[in-house]
Amino acid sequence: MRDTIKDRTYFDESVEFRLEWIEEHSNALKVKEDLPSHRKMLYAFRIVNNLLELMHARYSRGDDIKVMREDLQLVLEYREWQKSYADALPVDKQQDRVEWEVLYEDYTGMMLKWFAFAYCVGMGDTYYHKMLDLTGNKVLDVMFDTIAVKLGDTGRSVGAKLLYPKRFKKLFQVIDAEPCQRPALMQAYLEAWYKLIGSPDYHLMDTDAYDGYWCWEAALVVKLYDIDDSSFRDHPHYPVDLVHGDA
Repeated sequence: MRDTIKDRTYFDESVEFRLEWIEEHSNALKVKEDLPSHRKMLYAFRIVNNLLELMHARYSRGDDIKVMREDLQLVLEYREWQKSYADALPVDKQQDRVEWEVLYEDYTGMMLKWFAFAYCVGMGDTYYHKMLDLTGNKVLDVMFDTIAVKLGDTGRSVGAKLLYPKRFKKLFQVIDAEPCQRPALMQAYLEAWYKLIGSPDYHLMDTDAYDGYWCWEAALVVKLYDIDDSSFRDHPHYPVDLVHGDA
């Protein structure tokens, strides 16, 4: 167990629920050929999101990091499906894809989680290039573009501004700083992170919304920029095992 708030039974049930949900909806997507493209697009988006939440719960439960490679392959597959269904929308319905593709704040967080798992697990350059192509949203956000360039999209132009400064200014300061300054800045970001995401208190709700409070983008940036994490590796929101591969 990596999470200290809920017990193993809770996470066993969370993982099992998501596995069953993903299987049910992926089967439905494959057999319901008469579904309109926008419904298929939505199905695929939800499968991608649930796969990311599945890895989230697996991490909290203490699963081996390496086994998540299979989940990541499925994330890429269904994200490709999502794009193909979106591309198939009639011209007058193309706006329906916006909610699932535009770089809103929540979408940014979702994509950074995907990037974090993919890079920390070591999916490889071919995977990263496909992932970045599917993510799109180029030259919109300086932080997002800078991370994409570091992941291998070296020809990418970088946006001039931070789209969500309240949420991501402290993280971008880590990226933009001199290497010697990054550990202290990352620790400051981790200290602020829970409030920056709105202090959600999911663990107090009488629902199954809680999967663990992990700052996935911290793992991504630490790994990507080879930051010394010795001063904050015990921080409760820092997914240290994702960075160091269960070391």
